[in-house]
Amino acid sequence: MRRGNIFWGMALIVLGALFFLQARGLVTDVLGWFWPVLLIMLGAWVMAGRFLTRAPDSGETFSIDLQGAAKLDLDFDHGAGSVVFTGGAPAGVAITGSQALGMDVSSQLSGDSLGVDLNAGPTFIPFLGPESGEWRFQVTQEVPVAIKVDAGASSLDFDMTDIRLTYLGVDTGASMLKVKLPVNAGHTLVNVESGAATVDMIVPEGVAARIRLEQGVSSTKIDEKRFPLLTAMGNLYQSPDFDSAANKVEINLEGGANSVQIR
Repeated sequence: MRRGNIFWGMALIVLGALFFLQARGLVTDVLGWFWPVLLIMLGAWVMAGRFLTRAPDSGETFSIDLQGAAKLDLDFDHGAGSVVFTGGAPAGVAITGSQALGMDVSSQLSGDSLGVDLNAGPTFIPFLGPESGEWRFQVTQEVPVAIKVDAGASSLDFDMTDIRLTYLGVDTGASMLKVKLPVNAGHTLVNVESGAATVDMIVPEGVAARIRLEQGVSSTKIDEKRFPLLTAMGNLYQSPDFDSAANKVEINLEGGANSVQIR
């Protein structure tokens, strides 16, 4: 049974009890009592949510077929909460993952490109988020993939190690962003615009990188043994073999009071 069904079942019991008390003359304004009680219940439900979740692989899931496409363009909108992206989608599947009331999914094949739009609700509201309390998605490793993310106050974890990632664009607010970049994707472009965020990116050994920072008040930690600082302005880092490398990433970071680590 979904946690949301339990919550609304409890809400209906409370409403029924209030109508019973009204019939007995003990309560005169049912709705005046119901909404404060509902908010108290919601707050208690959110705080207790971690004790009520199931294992990450339980609950409802969805799956979008690749439909013979030669590339995947994925747009992902998310309000707040926790999100995990990895590779590992089954053969012939573009993306699979958590399903819940708070998510809309659509796809369209145009030429050789499959466009998928995911709009996921917040994870911390029990009747909107997935059973696990975390949105989890597996993406195809068969074709090149471009991902655009628009998120609010979120924890975003992207393990792109085995994905043929060509582009990752993230526009987020006060968030935690962790990205493991691909091992063998050729040229990958990463653009991140953020508010007060913590950004942690891992560039695999054997992959070159060019890193541009346009930051406000920030804490920056970059592995300069692999990515030496090139300009006196202190905003451009680059691997010595970037131009000739078979696998490389361009990382552009723009934001406010960020904590940035690239290793």
